[in-house]
Amino acid sequence: MNLTGGLHWHVRAWRAQSRWAQTRADIENWLLAHPAPTDHLMLIGASAGWMMSTPWLSRFKTVQTWDIDPLAAPLFRWRHGKALKAQGVRLTCHTGDALTQLPNLLSEHPQATVFFDNVLGQIRFQNPRT
Repeated sequence: MNLTGGLHWHVRAWRAQSRWAQTRADIENWLLAHPAPTDHLMLIGASAGWMMSTPWLSRFKTVQTWDIDPLAAPLFRWRHGKALKAQGVRLTCHTGDALTQLPNLLSEHPQATVFFDNVLGQIRFQNPRT
């Protein structure tokens, strides 16, 4: 069982959406109140985008996601992909540990806005000694 994701985790997240609604709305309001500094977003620890706002993601021309959970990418595309495509946003989802690749990713995309979403929650289970 993968404690940072997997089918069981995502089913629980899907079922809990109503309980998270106010927190998600607060996050969306906060993010929308701040202009996007660039048109390229690198979202680290994206999960399925359970706490992400499609209107906020739509502010970017390019959105790249990274998550260690193999289910995160297809579920993120399921939740946000159609709306982002309709807005002309280019979405690319990656499966892997972006933290180990972070120096290279930052070098490759020096102008990108980097947003960490639930990375601390994942580190606890991926690197128990950290």
